[in-house]
Amino acid sequence: MSLALWWVNSSEVIYVFLGYFLLFNSLIEYLVLFLPQKSKMTFDEAVSMMDRIKDIAIGAPIKGNSIQSLFIGPTDWELMTVFMTTRAQKGEDAAISELLGTSFSVYGVSVTYIDCGIPRWEMTILDNFEKVMNN
Repeated sequence: MSLALWWVNSSEVIYVFLGYFLLFNSLIEYLVLFLPQKSKMTFDEAVSMMDRIKDIAIGAPIKGNSIQSLFIGPTDWELMTVFMTTRAQKGEDAAISELLGTSFSVYGVSVTYIDCGIPRWEMTILDNFEKVMNN
């Protein structure tokens, strides 16, 4: 094999490697920015985040629906049922104090109406909303 032929083959390998590297890098960036992430926010941090994003998030189209309001709740969906039940029975302050050591998230709430005017509530986690909006 001549040196010139080796150079052509090695440069093609480098370009293929570079293409795969850029594709992999883009995939990682997509996963970091656009997929919901489990965050470890305290309730106070979630309140602070909600105050920062409320002007931008309300009315923003997310997943085909516009966000109508914001809601703070536990990140874990199994704890969400405990939170909602306690909130209905004892009030919001009791529900927050019962789950104070857990992680909280900010949710965007949108309401769509299905057959016969029945509301369908959709909640979208907005923990990485600021990161997505800055990019």
